[in-house]
Amino acid sequence: MKKILVLSDSHGNMAAIQKVIEAEPGTTDIIFLGDGLSDIYAIREQYPHLKIRTVRGNCDYSQTEPAEAMLEVEGQLIFFCHGDGYQVKFTVAGLKYAARQRGVDIALFGHTHSPYYEYSDELYVFNPGSVSRPRVGMPTYGMLILGEGVPRFYHKEVPAYW
Repeated sequence: MKKILVLSDSHGNMAAIQKVIEAEPGTTDIIFLGDGLSDIYAIREQYPHLKIRTVRGNCDYSQTEPAEAMLEVEGQLIFFCHGDGYQVKFTVAGLKYAARQRGVDIALFGHTHSPYYEYSDELYVFNPGSVSRPRVGMPTYGMLILGEGVPRFYHKEVPAYW
């Protein structure tokens, strides 16, 4: 079983990421969906035991991180990106099309600062929301559990850190 934190849009709030990690013992992996690469780089140094995968967001100025990536975990093929390149603030149709073209099981995205989940035609689409600057409600993150059959997705509120 793999317990993966899915984080996005920290925008300089490393403390929020730290609180999430502390709240989720047993986490082995993080997928960071952009807009806060400096935060996640610091987290990588602070928690070297975590396997952290990243993509850049529209507010990240790194050219060393890819705009999108794929990986296989526990038999599930995952496509992940920030989402701005697919205009996800308006529709997820372009993202879903790209995911289907790649033959993946799961598509992860950020950028909207709003949690999202959809399952249709054997494709899971998930946005964890923003770990620090939500559009509505409290800051959120995602948890993805793999390795027990069907993938399980959870939206969770970031524990208070102020």
